[in-house]
Amino acid sequence: MSKSVVFSILLVCAMLFWGASWPSSKVLVGYTGADVITFWRFFFALLASIPLVIALRIPLKIDGKAFKFLLIATVLNCLYSLMFFVGLNYGSAGKGGVLVTTMTPVFVYVLTFWLYKTQKDSSKVMRGNEILGLILGVLAGICLLDLGNLQTLFSKFNVFFVLCALDWAILTLVCQRVRIHPVAINFYITLFSAVLFSPIFLMQSAMLEIFSFDLRFWCMLLIIAVLSTAIGTSIYYMGIAQVGAQKASSYPLLVPVFALVTSFLILGEIPSVLTLIGGCIAIFAIYLINLYKPKQSRNL
Repeated sequence: MSKSVVFSILLVCAMLFWGASWPSSKVLVGYTGADVITFWRFFFALLASIPLVIALRIPLKIDGKAFKFLLIATVLNCLYSLMFFVGLNYGSAGKGGVLVTTMTPVFVYVLTFWLYKTQKDSSKVMRGNEILGLILGVLAGICLLDLGNLQTLFSKFNVFFVLCALDWAILTLVCQRVRIHPVAINFYITLFSAVLFSPIFLMQSAMLEIFSFDLRFWCMLLIIAVLSTAIGTSIYYMGIAQVGAQKASSYPLLVPVFALVTSFLILGEIPSVLTLIGGCIAIFAIYLINLYKPKQSRNL
């Protein structure tokens, strides 16, 4: 098989790991607190990343500007992880996986458009497909948030996961400013996140309680720390180089599907009709915003 085919298969596996991290994390929050899980996730992800960096001979040299952006990205990453694990206490892992992974690209586009319009070109306008995509994104959000009343809108589940999507969108834009190898970005963010949470490790005796937990806990931790964070993310970044950024960017559309499937297999969660409808609309919205190219654009 060609490298392109191999990496296409690997990219599907990476999206499976990302999707499976949602129900796996839901299992973990049933054992201990969000801060404990967050620290050990970063710790074991770091251990798994070191052999990858060595084997792939990833250059780790950074300058002051890159270091500054990596610190900002680290803070955003830590906030995301805490909100992620806390939010899973209040609702379905499958629904959360669909909500965050489909709303993040919409937030990325809106923020990118706003920044470009305010800083570079105030005359920039949205194309028709982008406007339709945003309208569908809002409609998808209404379905996914299950907006029956104000109390539902401001439920802890919705608030945490909308903030997660916004946080990850900002993190994505920050990482785009770091001019080093993408795998090195992932390595440094994981390293700095583990260091940032190390005081919690020293202050809490509960940090060591994980070594008394059963095999199910360790399997779930393996999925989120090693398979999802270290291996899955590295495959995605390497896949961009092999199959191209445009093709690689379509693979994350599989994550909501895998999140729902693995949530059913691991937790027995059955997605609601609104979640399925909202997820399908959101995936189509992402396609219109990020992947669809009008004929006139193709000919330029």
